[in-house]
Amino acid sequence: LRLVLPQGGEVEIRSDEHRAYPRALRRVEGLCVRGHAVISSRRARTPGNPLFPVNLLDLLVRHSGSNHKRETIAFSKRRQAAAERLAIFQVWRNYMKSFSERKQDATPAQRLSLREGKLTVKELLGGRLFPARVRLPERLMRYYRREVKTRQVANGRRHALRYAF
Repeated sequence: LRLVLPQGGEVEIRSDEHRAYPRALRRVEGLCVRGHAVISSRRARTPGNPLFPVNLLDLLVRHSGSNHKRETIAFSKRRQAAAERLAIFQVWRNYMKSFSERKQDATPAQRLSLREGKLTVKELLGGRLFPARVRLPERLMRYYRREVKTRQVANGRRHALRYAF
């Protein structure tokens, strides 16, 4: 929430009944929660459910990435790797994949008028982005520079390329 909301911004939260959410919301400084709707976890995960968008995202992440399936040896051993895979998934989902599989219509980015057409692999990989030209919040910049550590990894060495950027 600190990344997406301006200081003092208001937010409306929809969550399931997990007890950690109210505690986590209290810890975010300067957050004004306009309302917190709690939806039963037992409610059908259909488009009529207020949590449908996040339930669908969870389904797609599990379906698309072997590291998010239950009881697998493919789980991400480092936080850095998990974040990088989710960043790739985020670009695919919002800029390359049709909103509807049946209709093969516009992407979410096209629906929001962020792009005219679907992003192609050639466009995606065609040019290099430089961190000095594309501003990122410091927290995301730490991922870009590959500085995120995983506490459980004992040696936790940092991959420091000289000419990466």
